[in-house]
Amino acid sequence: MTTLVVALVLGSAVAHASWNALLKGKRGEPLAASAGLSVAWVVFGAPLLFVVDAPAPAAWPYLAASVAVHVVYFSLLIAAYRVADLSLVYPIARGTPPLLVACAGWLFVGEVPSPLGIAGVVMIGLGVLGLGLVRVKPVEGKPSRGRGIALAFATAGFIASYTLIDGLGVRLSGSPMGYVVWLTAVQGAIFAVGALTYGGPSIRREVWARRKEGALVGILSAGGYAVALWAMTLSPIAYIAALRETSVVFAAVLGAVFLKESFGRLRVVAAIVVAAGVIAIHLGGPS
Repeated sequence: MTTLVVALVLGSAVAHASWNALLKGKRGEPLAASAGLSVAWVVFGAPLLFVVDAPAPAAWPYLAASVAVHVVYFSLLIAAYRVADLSLVYPIARGTPPLLVACAGWLFVGEVPSPLGIAGVVMIGLGVLGLGLVRVKPVEGKPSRGRGIALAFATAGFIASYTLIDGLGVRLSGSPMGYVVWLTAVQGAIFAVGALTYGGPSIRREVWARRKEGALVGILSAGGYAVALWAMTLSPIAYIAALRETSVVFAAVLGAVFLKESFGRLRVVAAIVVAAGVIAIHLGGPS
């Protein structure tokens, strides 16, 4: 895998960590944060529909399936954040998919990673999980940790699903940018309408009050995912999925620096394991 692809996907991971850190820095309703992000996707994405090339017909079934999976994913993620802390949910939800995507890519796509690439995917997955599970403190006023873990693993399953679906869809689209724009605009519209209707006046007020944050989060999330999907047209989906989930490392660093959260020695070890996995993928992936 080329240095440029690795660097851009790691940049995508930084963007992902940054917008999650922005959401974590606020003590608001998770539904409002997700609704604000979705509104931003529509506001910025809808005009681009008339500028970018539309995806090829072969990609539309994948795009439709991805929209459906993304809506369920958002719903599960919100439910998980309502019953557990981000420091528990995020590493499980983001750390498990690379392993699932690697298995699915081998079974359904015929992508067989090199031994060194497999080792890299496993190291990243285990390291990312370790970052969150090393020290997990119960969240005051929230239900049992077990429910949060179950929802986090369910979320991980849908993340793995849309990653594989989009990886295949963008390869058939003939226009990676067109695929991303249509994906974010359509799913953003569906989720925004549902969230603003279901949430009622209180959610709408919070979305408006946090509109600047919603715009920034929407740009970071869509831009980061666009880079990841573009990279999937050049390299195995499992490798890109694993590299992107290094966002958990960056999120932990941002949390330690800006949110004054404890990092700890064991998390340093987990971060080193992730870094070793990145190097393994870089060396063991296709050039």
